[in-house]
Amino acid sequence: MNMIQHHIKLGIRNLLKYKTQSLISIIGLAVGVCCFAICSYTLRVDLNWNHSIKEVERICIVFTETEKGTQTSYSPFASAMLAKEYPEIESATAYSQLQPYTEKLCEIRKTDGTANYFKELFVFADHHFLDFFNIRLINGNPNEIDQTPDAILVTEKTANRLFGTTDVIGKTFTDINDFDDTQKVFTIRGVIENFPKQSDLERYSGIELNTTNEAICSPDSYTYYDGFNSFVKIKPGINIDKLNEKLKKSTLKYPKNKNEIAESIVQLKPLTKRNTLYNRNFFSDSGTIFFIIGLLVLLTALFNYVLFIIGRMMNRIKECGIRQVNGATKCSIFYLLFIEASIAFLIACTCSFAIAELVIPHINSLNPDFSIDNSYVVQLLTQYSIIGLGGIALLCLIVIHNLGKISLIQSLFSNQIIRRHSVLRNIFISIQLVICFLFLGTTWFVKQQSDLIEYRLTNGLSETDKTSTFDVSLNGDKLTPHRPEILQKLRQDPKVEIVCRNGMGFSGAWQLREGRFSWEGISDEEAKSTMGHIYTDPSFFELVNQKLRDGRLYSSEETDKAVVNESFARLFNRNPIGMQINVRYWGTEMSNFQVVGIVSDFINNRYEMNTRPVLPCIYMPFPENSLNMSCLVKIKPEYRKEFPEIMKAELSKYVNQATPTYIFSMKDDSGFYVSREQNIFKLTTIFSIISIIISLLGIYASVTLSTDRRKKEVAIRKINGATPATIVHMFCKSNLLQLFVSACIAFPILILLLKSWLESYAERISIGILPFILIFLLMAVIVAFTIIWQLWRIARINPAEVIKSE
Repeated sequence: MNMIQHHIKLGIRNLLKYKTQSLISIIGLAVGVCCFAICSYTLRVDLNWNHSIKEVERICIVFTETEKGTQTSYSPFASAMLAKEYPEIESATAYSQLQPYTEKLCEIRKTDGTANYFKELFVFADHHFLDFFNIRLINGNPNEIDQTPDAILVTEKTANRLFGTTDVIGKTFTDINDFDDTQKVFTIRGVIENFPKQSDLERYSGIELNTTNEAICSPDSYTYYDGFNSFVKIKPGINIDKLNEKLKKSTLKYPKNKNEIAESIVQLKPLTKRNTLYNRNFFSDSGTIFFIIGLLVLLTALFNYVLFIIGRMMNRIKECGIRQVNGATKCSIFYLLFIEASIAFLIACTCSFAIAELVIPHINSLNPDFSIDNSYVVQLLTQYSIIGLGGIALLCLIVIHNLGKISLIQSLFSNQIIRRHSVLRNIFISIQLVICFLFLGTTWFVKQQSDLIEYRLTNGLSETDKTSTFDVSLNGDKLTPHRPEILQKLRQDPKVEIVCRNGMGFSGAWQLREGRFSWEGISDEEAKSTMGHIYTDPSFFELVNQKLRDGRLYSSEETDKAVVNESFARLFNRNPIGMQINVRYWGTEMSNFQVVGIVSDFINNRYEMNTRPVLPCIYMPFPENSLNMSCLVKIKPEYRKEFPEIMKAELSKYVNQATPTYIFSMKDDSGFYVSREQNIFKLTTIFSIISIIISLLGIYASVTLSTDRRKKEVAIRKINGATPATIVHMFCKSNLLQLFVSACIAFPILILLLKSWLESYAERISIGILPFILIFLLMAVIVAFTIIWQLWRIARINPAEVIKSE
C-alpha cells in the first residue's frame, strides 16, 4: 500500500512538472472520449432498436415486393388472414402509425375554466395489440375496454403529463381538429405501462382501440385508408426462411376497400431487421457513420495521450536504469508507469462525464425527434474507461518489454534511444493530420453539395427572393370560409408584391399514376408513366423564376388551359402545344385541359429528388373552392421579418389558440430538404474544429518536447554560425513534410468517400483540384501559426546558457 501511495505521489508530481503537456493530453482525451461515447450511442441504438420488445425474436412485419420497391402498408385485415390460414403463425396484429391520422391536439379543461393543450401521438390498433406486444394493462377493465368504441389507453408517462397522476380512468380530453372543424371528447379507459424504449412504439402516447373512424376501420368506406403496418408472431421453433418459401407459392387475399379484394404475395421480415426492407444509400447506416466520426476524434485525442505517455516514459529511461541498479523489479517499474499513466487517464475520463452532462441537453434541444439517454451515455463512458485502463496496462507492458532490451549502460549514458522514438511521434502526428484533412474536406464538399441542391430547389433565386417569398397554408375547414377575406387583405397590402393561389405550395408536384391521365393517341408505355400536376395561378411561374420556353401562359380566367414543363414535352415526338390532356386527381371524373405553353424544368419531385428530381408536369389553373390552398406570397424585402408574425396573428383569429399555423419562406422550405446535408455540415464542422484543436495542441506539445531535447544541438549550430531563420527552417522542414505526406494519404481516401457519397444524388457537384489546394494551404497556415512562436523562441536561445546548463 505504501508503495502504491508513493507511486501516486510521483505520478501527480510528474503531471505537475509537465503542466502544459499534461493539460493538453487530459483535455484532448476528455473531449475525444465524450465525442466517441455520444457518437457510438447512435450505433448502439441502431443495433439494439426494437430489441427491448418482449419476444421480439418471433415478431415479423408483413411486406411485399412491388415494381416501385418494398411495400409495408396493408389493410389491418392482412395479418389476421395470415394467422388464420397458416398454422406456423401464432397471432397477428396491425396498427396505423402515420401522424396525420394519429396525432391529437388534446384540450384539458381545469376546474377554474382554463385550458391546457398537449400534442399527443396515438396509434390506431386492434384489440390484439396489447397481448401481441406483451404490454401490461395497469388500470382499467379489459372486458369493458374490448367492448368500448374509441377506447383510449394512455401510458403511465402520458397520464402523468396530462393529469399529473396515473389515476385517470374516466377522465376526458377534447381532440381539437381545426382542419376538419370538429371536436371530439375522448374518455380514458385504461392506463398501460410505458412502451419499450428504443423501439418503434416509444414515441406514442397511447392507443385508440375499436376506432369508429370509417377512414381507418371500414373497407366499405370510400376514403378507407390502408396505411397500417401488419405484424405476425410465429410459433417457437419455426424457420422464417422456410415459411417465406411457403408464402411465395400462394396469394394472400384480404379486403382492400369498398367492393374490392386485394391479392398479394407477401413475405415476412423479423422486426429487428425492419430497416433492411427499405432502399439503402450512403446515409442509411447513419449509426455507423456517427461511430466512425467519433472514432476519428477519439484517435486524434488518443495519439496525443499516447505520445505524451510514451514520451514521458522514454524520458525516464535513465531513472528506470537507476531503479534497476538499486534492485527494482520489472513489476515495480510497471506499477510506477501504470499508476502515473492511469492518473492522467482517469482525470480525463472524469472530465468526459462532466462534458457529457453539459452538452447532451443542448444536443437534445436541437433535435426533438431524437433524444440521447444520459444514463446510457454514462454507461458507455464507464465501459470505455474500463477498456482504456486495460489499454494503458498493455501499453505499459510494451514499454517495459522495450526497456528490457536496453542495457543498463545504454539507459544510463545514451540519449540515442530517446531519438529513435521520434519516428513513432511523427507517425501519430501524421495520422492526426490525415484525420483533420478528412474532416475539413468533408465539411467543404458537404457544404458545396448542400448549396447546389438549395440552388436547384429554388431555381436559382437570389437569397433576398428566397427569404422574401412565403408559403401561407390556408388548408382546413376552419380556414376555408375565410380564404377570400385573407386573400383580399394580402392583395391590398402595399408591401406585398405577388399573391398566388396554389394547391401544393413549395412542396412540389403531386403525382398522377396510371389511370389518372390520358390524351389522344397515348401509348401503353406513356400510360404507365408517373406524371406530376400542380394547380396554380399563372403568377406562380414568375414567383419561382420558371421561364416560358414556348407558347404562352394561361390566364386566371382560362380554366380549361394548361402548360407543361420541358420534361413533359420531351416525352413526345411532336410539340405538345394544342393537345388535349385529361386529368383526374380528386373525384371520379376526368377534367379536360388544352396545352398552350411549355415552361422550363425545376425540381418538382422533392421527396424523390435524389433519384428523379423532375417529373413530367402539367400546370393547371387553380380551381375555385379547392380542398387545398397554399397562398404563395412575395413581399418587399424590408417586410420579411415581421410578415410571418403578422400572418400568424391573422390566422390565429380563426383557429384554436393551440392549433399550429404553417407560414414559412422558400428558404426554410428548401432548408427542410437539405437538412440532412446541413446537419452533416454542422457535425463535421464541429468535429473538424475539435480534431484540429486537439491535433494542434499535440503538435505544439511535440514541438516543445523536440526543441527541449535539441537545445544543445541548436546551441552548437548557433556557435557554428547558424542564423535564427536557419534554425526555424530546420524544425519547420519536418512539419511541412508531415503535412505533405498526410495530404497525400488523406486526399485519395477523401475522393473515394466523396464518389461513394455523391452516387446517391441525381444533382451532384464536381470534384476539382482547387478545393484540395485550398484545404492544404489552410492547414499549412494553421500549423505554421501553432509552431512558429515556439520555434522562434528556441532559435533565439543564448548558446552560452544552454552549454552551461547541460
